[in-house]
Amino acid sequence: MAEAASLKVGLKNGTEALQAVEMLNNDVSQLNDIVVRLEELYAAGTNGFATTEDRAAIDAEADTLFTEMTRIATDAKWKGNTLTDGTGVTVGFGRNAGTIAVELTAFAIPTITDTASTPVTNALTGADIARAGADLPTSANVVTALKSLKTTVDAMAVEAGALFNTVTNTMTHMSSLSAGYQLDISSKMDVDFAGETTELAKGQILAQAGTAMLAQANAQGQGMLALIQS
Repeated sequence: MAEAASLKVGLKNGTEALQAVEMLNNDVSQLNDIVVRLEELYAAGTNGFATTEDRAAIDAEADTLFTEMTRIATDAKWKGNTLTDGTGVTVGFGRNAGTIAVELTAFAIPTITDTASTPVTNALTGADIARAGADLPTSANVVTALKSLKTTVDAMAVEAGALFNTVTNTMTHMSSLSAGYQLDISSKMDVDFAGETTELAKGQILAQAGTAMLAQANAQGQGMLALIQS
């Protein structure tokens, strides 16, 4: 009974962990889509025929995308716990299945050393993406930064996918254990019920036999009394 109760709570914990991991997978998928778009914008920025207006549009969109990436990573929380800062939350499944750390690689926008004027290291911006083709040293830095960003998001995607598999496999294992324990408990209850039924039937038979013997004895007594009276 104790094992079954522990598994019941463990499965409940696992369901919550699975919901958190599904959220993470959705968030990482959005981050990946943004990385793809940023690479498209970078390619557009390398076009030497791009006008000032073109580069302004690239700058504005890229900045919006960087802001959105930061928002997605910051809001990737479950019950107030941020899961994309490298710390995460440990979920226990009871004594039968151990624990799982629900966490992803910490997300951050890569830095770049701007060499257009006085060298300054700052987070990658839309302006860096927009003028990539007009400043070759900066362009090389942008390529490195975008590769770093893609590597981070790819790592998060791998971790989120692995977490999903781990949690679902653990829950499948626990469901099998729970079914086994429930079957064991039911079997024992059936055996106990059969034993009680047997004892009840035995008692009823003995009671009936006793009643029959008493009735027979009474009948014999009545017969003797009738002979004496006659």
